[in-house]
Amino acid sequence: MNRAFNPLQQLTSRMNRLWQDLSLTTKGIVLNALPLTVLLASLALIFESEQQAALLERRVQNALQIQQDIQTLQTLLLEASTGVRDFLLTGNRQFLSGYESAKQSMPNLLNSLEHNLDDQSQQHLLQVIHPLVAKNLDDLAVLASHRQKEADEALIRKFSSQGNALNQLRSHLNKMSLRESAIVNQDKKEVIYERKRNLRITLMAVIAGVVGSLIGVWLFTQTIVTRVKTIRDSANHLVKGEPLALPSISRDELGQLTSELEHASRLLTQSAQEAHLAKVEAEEASAAKSNFLSRTSHELRTPLNAILGFAQILENDLPEGRQKDSAALIHNAGQHLLKLINEVLDISRIESGDIGMSMEVLALNQLLEEAYHYLKPLEKVRDMTIVTQFEDDLFVRADRQRLLQVILNLLANALKYGPDSTKVRFHAYRQQGKVRVDIEDAGKGIPAQLRSRLFTPFDRLGAERTVIEGTGLGLVLSKQLIDAMGGEIGVAEDKSLFWFSLPETLEIAAIRPDTTAQAAVPIIRAAAKSAGKRHVLYVEDNQSNQALIEAMMSKHRHLKLHLAASVQESLVWLRDMQPDLLLLDLNLPDGSGESLIHHIQSSRTQLQQMPIIVLSADALPETIQRLNALGIAHYFTKPINVAAFNQLLLKLLPESPL
Repeated sequence: MNRAFNPLQQLTSRMNRLWQDLSLTTKGIVLNALPLTVLLASLALIFESEQQAALLERRVQNALQIQQDIQTLQTLLLEASTGVRDFLLTGNRQFLSGYESAKQSMPNLLNSLEHNLDDQSQQHLLQVIHPLVAKNLDDLAVLASHRQKEADEALIRKFSSQGNALNQLRSHLNKMSLRESAIVNQDKKEVIYERKRNLRITLMAVIAGVVGSLIGVWLFTQTIVTRVKTIRDSANHLVKGEPLALPSISRDELGQLTSELEHASRLLTQSAQEAHLAKVEAEEASAAKSNFLSRTSHELRTPLNAILGFAQILENDLPEGRQKDSAALIHNAGQHLLKLINEVLDISRIESGDIGMSMEVLALNQLLEEAYHYLKPLEKVRDMTIVTQFEDDLFVRADRQRLLQVILNLLANALKYGPDSTKVRFHAYRQQGKVRVDIEDAGKGIPAQLRSRLFTPFDRLGAERTVIEGTGLGLVLSKQLIDAMGGEIGVAEDKSLFWFSLPETLEIAAIRPDTTAQAAVPIIRAAAKSAGKRHVLYVEDNQSNQALIEAMMSKHRHLKLHLAASVQESLVWLRDMQPDLLLLDLNLPDGSGESLIHHIQSSRTQLQQMPIIVLSADALPETIQRLNALGIAHYFTKPINVAAFNQLLLKLLPESPL
């Protein structure tokens, strides 16, 4: 049985393959032509049936007309005979009017019958009737011309002959009438049959049209719509980066599109894998870079803490002279190196997206005044003057510390690179919904050929050959910070003017709490303690840092310093003695200093009231923010500012009056 069906299956498979390989245009033509062909064929059948029905109706009408003509002929013959007979009986010639009328009408009536008859038997009867009608008219003409009052034998014979002819003629006409009635009935039956046939054809045409349309829709759905949906779903998988398995089953446009999608899927999968590997490598490289920079920063800040700390102590203790100047040079060089470290770390954090922006509404006027007062002492160094002009009530949304850093960078550059004994314009104003800050010195500006290098790291545009110190990172960092805050920064083309702008906000800036107020509580608590020696515990494992704090503490006779090099050693000190102040490094050999803070805060002793100052080389903003949230008195990043440290130390542990 399977062998018997193999040729049919092969033919079906071949036809299916041929259909699949047709182009979409050809398929569209076939799918549209199929129901249209069925419809046209149905209309042709209906038209042919209507034509046949119309022909039959004309035949029926013709037969009815023939019947009517036969009846009219019979009536005329009877009227003519009756009129002549009445004339012979009365002698009144008025009775001959019927004869005269019949005599005139009969030729036309016979011609009409001869023209309309299409049945051979009827035509044969008409040929028989035609001479009989003529003879009957001739006999009536003879009778109508009779002038005698009494009838003679010839007239009687003629009258008798006319009567026999009339009877014979009426017999033939009756035959014709019966035959024509039969024809009419037959034609009527054929008309009814044709009408029914026409109705069946119309119904079949409707059914065929519907079936053809359904077949076309089914073919369209199976061969086009289903495949388009499959391709659409595959495209969704492709968007998600999922692999596709779309074997092409045809060579039409959809088959070509399927092949292209499958090829694109393979390429996308390969690209996604490569991108994932590249992302992993980039993340690993970024993490390695961040770890390297963090460790480098920590390792550099630790020795810098001792260098800058002792340099500040020497600078304060030494008398005026070469040694004091040398200590000042050490301090300045260390500060320059520290600034370079901070800027490199900031740029690295911005590039990796790790820098945190604490966006808030700021009263820009206060920030600009603060920057002006910070740098005002530099006016005397080169005999320069800062001219300020700020519009009132300027508010922006930005990170206060980062924005102050940008302003100080730009204003310090103007004071460093501008000509001596000139003015620096420091203006702030509104411009098209933004707040713009201009810092302009009296220099010639940046040459056009150097502007493309303006925001390149470590590129000082030739200033490295001068005695002016710099790192080449200030402008780069400023641009990245302004971009991160949603602003713009630029330089004028025709003069030495740097500017930045930020979107203006209409919100009223809240007054920032003074950070020094955070130390108020521990200051009050410490001041309320009894007079005498105050004990300070310093937890630090680096000997140079220990030596620096010892040197700084030696200046304060009312303070006694105790040293611990680990968390466990500090716990022993805290158990045996309650210090008045805890100085704490975070990176310790046996744990983190942060865990020690949590231990102190969780203890139910008076240690909870002890002020804590963190001295750490970890300068990450998130670390500083996290430790400040724990309620410490202050967070100093290494290298420590000796003056600021001594000032805070005296606030927390003031010397008792004698």
